Amino acid sequence: MEFKHELVKSNEDISVMFLNMTDAARIIPKHWHNHMEIIYILDGYLKVDINNSSFLVEKNELIVISPRDIHSTTHKDSNTSILLQIPYEILENSIYNFHNIHFECNPSMEDSKKVIYQKDIKFLLKSFAEIYQNQPLGYKLKVNSLIFDLLFILVNQFSIYLPELKIQKTDRYLERLSLITKYVKENYKECISLETISSKAGLNSEYFSRFFKKYMGTTFLKYLNSVRLEHFYVDLNNSDYSISELIERNGFTNYKIFMKIYKDTYGCTPGETRKLAIKSTIKNSTHKS
Repeated sequence: MEFKHELVKSNEDISVMFLNMTDAARIIPKHWHNHMEIIYILDGYLKVDINNSSFLVEKNELIVISPRDIHSTTHKDSNTSILLQIPYEILENSIYNFHNIHFECNPSMEDSKKVIYQKDIKFLLKSFAEIYQNQPLGYKLKVNSLIFDLLFILVNQFSIYLPELKIQKTDRYLERLSLITKYVKENYKECISLETISSKAGLNSEYFSRFFKKYMGTTFLKYLNSVRLEHFYVDLNNSDYSISELIERNGFTNYKIFMKIYKDTYGCTPGETRKLAIKSTIKNSTHKS
């Protein structure tokens, strides 16, 4: 069964999604997709939660997120990274029995052999970035070559075979979670009670709470607030609504609780975030002129 909880679009000219970017502070709530995701931090840091494990990915470190892994990312300061997302179709067509393979490649690995192979992956990603930026004649051929070199390392050094029974169990809970997260995405501005969301999932409230915490690695309320907070942050930096209006427009009903959540996540107040964004815009426009 295929789950497309997050839609990942490839670059128009190549078969993968590739970005070499500097990103402001932000939080990406829990989600999953069918693509393999590789994040290589060039500067700054990124906190990554995968299933029920947490990783701090710092400068010159990378992490691989397997298809259908439930994950989220958070950073309070700007960072620079290389992001590569390889579509499921490429993985399935290139790797035998791919549906049963899971990848484990993260900064916590202490095996010296694994560390060396991670260096090889970093070299390939930097080469990818250079080739894609300069786009010499035949660059698409080289890009495809680098993708398969990278996959060859991952398959042989960082893959784990999962039994079919575990895969089937994962499919079942992802199917139910997709109903829940879809409802939240469509209704995050409204009041969503535990009874309401439990009913949508076809579960009683007590079992729903245990189920959600087990598979999402967080409580439903924290997840709901993270979705609301993501939308609030985007609106804060792209609209002139007052902070009070934005709080209400994005489903928060308690000002004090909201402010605590925001400060805990971004390390500052919404007002301070907006001031920094305005200064950055003025600075950039001054440089351009």
